[in-house]
Amino acid sequence: MLEDRPQLRTVFNLYETLLGWNWRTIRRNWPYRSGVAPDGLPIPPVRLIAKVAGTAEVEAFLNAGDWAATSIRGLLNKHGLAIERFGSVLDFGCGCGRVIRRWHTLAGVQIHGADYNPELIHWCREHLPFAHFAVNSLEPPLPYAGETFDFIYALSVFTHLPEALQQAWLIELARVLKPGGYVLLTLHGDYYLPQLTPAEQQRYHAGDWVVKYEQVAGTNLCASFCSPDYVARAMTRQFDLIEGVPQGAKGNPHQDAYLLRKTAKPAA
Repeated sequence: MLEDRPQLRTVFNLYETLLGWNWRTIRRNWPYRSGVAPDGLPIPPVRLIAKVAGTAEVEAFLNAGDWAATSIRGLLNKHGLAIERFGSVLDFGCGCGRVIRRWHTLAGVQIHGADYNPELIHWCREHLPFAHFAVNSLEPPLPYAGETFDFIYALSVFTHLPEALQQAWLIELARVLKPGGYVLLTLHGDYYLPQLTPAEQQRYHAGDWVVKYEQVAGTNLCASFCSPDYVARAMTRQFDLIEGVPQGAKGNPHQDAYLLRKTAKPAA
């Protein structure tokens, strides 16, 4: 039963594992059998790729990370910012390094990654030594002192959290962000309306938050949907909204991208 959280998690974990065991995926992954990507860095096991990417195909995983990094750079550059100019960067929900691996050539920038799956973090620590990695829980806090980071990005993270966890993590990200620092989030927006029932669409258009499979928060099965009106009303208490770009997260196709800046005004 879907209400049985442990059983649902088990079934979904089995599904993720089986993604890598079909002939089409095996054939597509054959060119990467050496275990080393074109960037010279190790490739995660396909079962870890499936957990973070929804596919076990190595090329799709690598391309998505490249597109995500390009999207991050593009949105920052649009506002006169550059990742090279930040002293410290956090990839919140880094998985097995899909995006963080793109920063391995950055000089003078402290790169950090955090995720609530210890297996993913263990792989990153072993294979991506240019960055620092930490395990967090599904709920805050993060294992960092206040005002540690200049820039934090969370790609396809808030898309899998219920509202209470979203709000708790926004407060926590503001805590570890330096004054005037930036956060980039991606969210399920208008593109995903066909996945909602008419009643859910009505709530979405009214500026309310909508979730499916809340009982498995943090997994790819849990899906939250946030309209631009909801973001402006409920997700900017600790931040100023710099820009929202519909379907702007190219590495997470069709998700909306939002650039926020830590506000100087007290939260309401």
